Amino acid sequence: MARWWRDRSRTPDDPPDPDPGREPGRATEPDPGPEADPESEFAPAAELVATLTGPDGTENEVARVPVPADQHFGLIANAKLQRLGPDHPETLAAFRDYARVLGRVKGRREEARERLTEVVRAQARVLGYAHADTLTTAADLAALLQTTGELGAAEEVWRSVWTNRAELLGRDHPDTLAGAVRLAEVLEDLRRVPEATALRRDVLERRRHTFGPDHPDTLSAANGHAISLIKAGRWQEAERELRELIVRLERQSERDEEALLTARGNLGAALVRLGRLEEAQAVLRTVLAEYEHARGRDHQDALMVRNNLAAVLHAMGRYAEAVPLLREVEASKVRQCGDTHPDTLHARDNLANVLTDAGQRQEAAQLLQSCLDGYRRVFGPGHPLVRKTAERLDWIRDNPA
Repeated sequence: MARWWRDRSRTPDDPPDPDPGREPGRATEPDPGPEADPESEFAPAAELVATLTGPDGTENEVARVPVPADQHFGLIANAKLQRLGPDHPETLAAFRDYARVLGRVKGRREEARERLTEVVRAQARVLGYAHADTLTTAADLAALLQTTGELGAAEEVWRSVWTNRAELLGRDHPDTLAGAVRLAEVLEDLRRVPEATALRRDVLERRRHTFGPDHPDTLSAANGHAISLIKAGRWQEAERELRELIVRLERQSERDEEALLTARGNLGAALVRLGRLEEAQAVLRTVLAEYEHARGRDHQDALMVRNNLAAVLHAMGRYAEAVPLLREVEASKVRQCGDTHPDTLHARDNLANVLTDAGQRQEAAQLLQSCLDGYRRVFGPGHPLVRKTAERLDWIRDNPA
């Protein structure tokens, strides 16, 4: 999701700054994903079948009842508990699987967090913390914390997973590097971009050394590093890296269309920052049309590109076109993540940014107040983003028209 107004001092007369998208295939860890109802997110995990035995001894099916995934995995975990006891590794793994499912069920993420925390503690006691199973559960917990916007806690757990995997498996192991990528994502969201860029660069170099320059994991790391370069304000470096990446992706015998589309979208974001607006607009409109056709208007990648297209239109002074795009993004984030999630706050911030320049400053002030309250909760009262947002809000109130 693009986040504007970051990493430098601004005034409300400055143009917005789009951010790039995500790194495709960025980690092997499970991601709890957007909130969803279990019926819509999961196919039934099992079925209960009722039968009647006839006079001749044959069984005839009379009813078939689907079992939702959360109930199915809960039954498995409780059966392991009864048969093997609370500290058996299979029992703990079963409750981890149950918690993973709960993390995808609307209204049950807090329960998922509590269960994952309990399993990590039990596995650390039984197996040791620096054990592959324990670290897998810790990674599940970190991913859930990251998804729910608890970034400080997510950083702590991801850093622990990364360092312990490095010691257990080695710095070049795919699982170690996957943890490093997820830690870099959190650091970027916490506005600690230089740390994230260095970490992503290390991942890229290790994957190049291990797999070669054209391996899918290496190309994914190259895209992630380019993303971080854009966020760090190193736009020309990012453009060079993205153009090289696109060439490598295009000449593959089995082209990864998803990775290619993501790289092109990120190139569009870099071009915006370099002020090449017409070129950026053409790239982003093409990428957006392809995303919407393939994945739908509410897919996170389509939302990211729509946001960045709005940034181009904003920079071109075409506010009447930019505002509806950003209203769509903000409304989608509210539906997917909730009203106070960091991604929702950033989308709202972007909308306020354009409304300010469009002269709709009363609504912009209301949105910024909501952002300010949320940023204080997520990042803490002393964070630079909180200070900058408060300054912008004061500016709007002093300049209402």
